[in-house]
Amino acid sequence: MFASYSDYLQLTHRPDLQVLVLRWLRDTTLPELQTGCQAALELAQHHGIAHWVVDVRRRVTVNAERSAWMSDTFLPAAALRLQPALLRVGYLISPTRLETILAESTVQHAAITRSQDSAQPYLMRIFLNESDVMQWLLSETVGTPFALPA
Repeated sequence: MFASYSDYLQLTHRPDLQVLVLRWLRDTTLPELQTGCQAALELAQHHGIAHWVVDVRRRVTVNAERSAWMSDTFLPAAALRLQPALLRVGYLISPTRLETILAESTVQHAAITRSQDSAQPYLMRIFLNESDVMQWLLSETVGTPFALPA
């Protein structure tokens, strides 16, 4: 039996690296996003994984409501549930998605900016390639956030 999210999310536990990969296969509705994220959190808790790769390269649209839910609701709650480990989330995006974000007003991508704020109970960074995200996740350094223009 396939998981209820299998048509839009692939979850992979990498025990060799102690990394959880969330590979979004298409754009999602808010309820689908919430279901997939809850499944990811349960898997992360089961295996004690606080380093996540969130691959959104196949998602085309950037949605302010979903971004706000991730940065302001889900990720802080996930960070609390994974304590004492520090949740580190590397977002893997496509150059096209980056262009879309940069073309929007700062109001539209405010949640993305908030998600990288040092006051968050988690660390989140944006990357354009998998080797950079893995290097950051496996390093002990915090790194510099990907800066969106103000």
